[in-house]
Amino acid sequence: MYFCIRDDDTNFFTTPDDLEHAYGEISRWGPVSLAIIPFCRPGTNRAVPEHVRDRLSIHPLHKNRSLVEYLRDGIAQGRFEAMLHGFHHDEEHGKPEFAEGSDLARRVMDGRKYLEDLLGASIRVFVPPHNTIGRQGLRALARVGLHLGGVAGLRGGWPLTSLKTWLLWSRLYHWRKSGGLGIPWILDLKDHYEIAGNAVTPRSSLQRNEMIFDHALTKDGVFCAATHYWELDMPSLESGALTVGEQLRKLIARAQSDSRVTWRSVGEIVSTGIPKV
Repeated sequence: MYFCIRDDDTNFFTTPDDLEHAYGEISRWGPVSLAIIPFCRPGTNRAVPEHVRDRLSIHPLHKNRSLVEYLRDGIAQGRFEAMLHGFHHDEEHGKPEFAEGSDLARRVMDGRKYLEDLLGASIRVFVPPHNTIGRQGLRALARVGLHLGGVAGLRGGWPLTSLKTWLLWSRLYHWRKSGGLGIPWILDLKDHYEIAGNAVTPRSSLQRNEMIFDHALTKDGVFCAATHYWELDMPSLESGALTVGEQLRKLIARAQSDSRVTWRSVGEIVSTGIPKV
């Protein structure tokens, strides 16, 4: 089985200390894949300071020089992977940025090039802001050869006229009907791959995530822990006295202690020869 960590929301307002506090030790055990916002618009994003929330100003990542240097070093050392997390993340009208729009292909192309040039890294995965994407967004990322961090499904833009769509839908339906939890496979949509994220947040259940982990093991599949650096110190609402970070570390300990599990970056898992369905 493959294990990976996806962390969303790194942006202009993120500090090196934020990421070092969250992942300084963890990223020396295995890579952490950071979904990075190129040109952050604060909006309702809880990853930005309260005093700038609800503003529509644009904050390019390159203006935070200390963060850029930290990211470049971490990527070069193999501690971090860079992924594209939207373009602005939040929109003026309040709707999810990549649910619809006429310029999504340009945003994906420009955002990818900006991060690759700035960080000296190859971008392989797109993570939609607010975990929401639509048909136009899927077409945009596929057009430039990116894969999806998340699963779009029928409501998120899978083509209804594609046989592959219905084969995958049927497989997932029967998996859940038989008691399967999570999605333990990389999904092949022909023009891109999709990898499900398993939320590790204040509202997530460690017990449920451990069950999903076990199910993925039985399928020799993949488990992607999806979290936010800014939530790791928060208490878990469904996991007793544990913080979100402690939940994550327990899942990491499971992965490290099992010889059947290999820890890789999200991009490496979706873009290499690992079997897809």
